[in-house]
Amino acid sequence: MTKMPKTSGYYWAKWKIATDETFEGEELTPSSTWEIVQVNRNLINAETMHLGEAGYSERFSVSVCGVRETQWPDCFVWGDFVADLDRGR
Repeated sequence: MTKMPKTSGYYWAKWKIATDETFEGEELTPSSTWEIVQVNRNLINAETMHLGEAGYSERFSVSVCGVRETQWPDCFVWGDFVADLDRGR
């Protein structure tokens, strides 16, 4: 298993808990299935931020296929990195 992502991209993850207001979040989580999710960089300096800095906990967000609400990295068990977001450009 990989630690929490430190860069944007696609990763394998298991969804533990849903953020507040996630439609049907209680039915979707916890999941024992590995799926590929998209990790998005929210701040330009996200990769160089340190624990305790303002905005640190929201430096990345996670998109789950078929789920309209944004999730946070601490809602997942993280697996391996799959690919960069801008791959193929």
